Amino acid sequence: MVVLCIDSDNLRELESQAKKNYPVECCGLLLGTNTSEKKVAEICPVPNVNTERTHDRYEIEGKVFIKIDRDAAKRGLQIIGIYHSHPDHPAIPSVFDTDHAWSGYSYMIASIENGTKVETRSWVFDEEKKKFEEEKIHLC
Repeated sequence: MVVLCIDSDNLRELESQAKKNYPVECCGLLLGTNTSEKKVAEICPVPNVNTERTHDRYEIEGKVFIKIDRDAAKRGLQIIGIYHSHPDHPAIPSVFDTDHAWSGYSYMIASIENGTKVETRSWVFDEEKKKFEEEKIHLC
């Protein structure tokens, strides 16, 4: 099983965003390294530009993605994943998530129920199988 390493401060911040944005999906990028281990150095919140289905869809503007990627590269980091919340829905990829997934990225999903309880899981899209496989989250 693939492992994603994240520190407790970044995980707490991600889950806090899910609570603050409830009942709307929040989203952001995971910046870090993907060498001998996949490690999140920081999370980068971005606006959810989806205006039609904010309760169950997120969209990251391409220009924002490119700018963050360039800025991260200058600091020796890269985008290693994407996170978003699932208000009142399990922390598993939806059909929409699967249809729009990119291979190689971690997809952290924070399920938020009734604005309080949060469960966070991470997934990696397998291009050959055309499905997500769970990735273990390791606090480091």
